Amino acid sequence: MQLIKTKNYEEMTDITLELFIKLINESDKKRFNVAVTGGKTPILFYEKLINKKNEINNFENVHFYNFDEVPFRSDLTTGITIQDLEKLFYKPGNINESNIHRMNFVNWKEHISQLEKDGGLDLILLGIGTDGHFCGNMSGVTKFGDKTRVIKVKDLENNTSVSKLDMTLFNDEFVTMGPREVMATKNIIMMANGESKAEVIDQILNGPVTEVVPSTVLTLHPNFNLIIDEDANKIAKA
Repeated sequence: MQLIKTKNYEEMTDITLELFIKLINESDKKRFNVAVTGGKTPILFYEKLINKKNEINNFENVHFYNFDEVPFRSDLTTGITIQDLEKLFYKPGNINESNIHRMNFVNWKEHISQLEKDGGLDLILLGIGTDGHFCGNMSGVTKFGDKTRVIKVKDLENNTSVSKLDMTLFNDEFVTMGPREVMATKNIIMMANGESKAEVIDQILNGPVTEVVPSTVLTLHPNFNLIIDEDANKIAKA
């Protein structure tokens, strides 16, 4: 594990982008598979990545994946994650359609099988929830041995860190890569900023590895890079 401490959100973003590009450029693989995240934390990251695409060697050989999906009730082949990635990165970044691999609630078994055939993930970019979740691996429903699987929204009713969904719009179940796939990734980058993440960062850095805080398992990965700002480090004081 490598802990990288930064001053603020913008510096955290810059360091994350620098490492992201470095890991791709240092690879000698013809195809480089990356799983990326939606949400608020990486908004600035994508803005800057789009402007620095030309610094990535053989960018046309970088393939992008999503690692979870909360599907719309009206169309199970899409969802909030892909919607986010389309808006933040794929469309403004003019990413080649053949380099985008969308996992959804309908195709996830075939998707994971094809990803394995394509060499697995070389890099995954993660955020973290206040309960310590990564991807859709929420506290209370996650076992470290879990593979990609379906999770019922009703099983998260007691998890206060999870945003309450309008169930007239979203499906009763969602799909996520499990800890086993994430831990099999060659390189992991996790971004955490703000005081709301301070308690969980303290648990990751100073607490035991426990399924109650799912992200603690990532500390066992040899190439886990945790990038935090000063606010996220207020309790841990690492």
